[in-house]
Amino acid sequence: MKILIIEDEAGYQKILKSSFEKEGFEVIISRDAEQGRVEVIKNRPDIILLDIILPSGLNGFDFLEQLKADKKSQNIPVVVITNLETEEKVSKEIGADFYFVKAATTIPQIIEKIKELVNFNT
Repeated sequence: MKILIIEDEAGYQKILKSSFEKEGFEVIISRDAEQGRVEVIKNRPDIILLDIILPSGLNGFDFLEQLKADKKSQNIPVVVITNLETEEKVSKEIGADFYFVKAATTIPQIIEKIKELVNFNT
């Protein structure tokens, strides 16, 4: 099971990568939305964990809109993880399957939701 994590904060990225690998996921990391788009085409992830505030060019909303507009990737589930507490409605309208606020969410909660969304059992 492949997960693409689009997250620019290196420390958080490392923790997420390690945690998902321990659960049996193949983890692909991207620092920004542009690289994330390349990884979607190259690796065809089963699910995407997406931050909204990203460096350079596209933000997470832009990425999500483009992902959901493309027939090749529109069915990939996306879980948004951000510190923007007020953007859940917009995220879901664009196509996010679930929304977490980083400060109020533990890594095990994220892993549990991702496993649920992709029917992943280790």
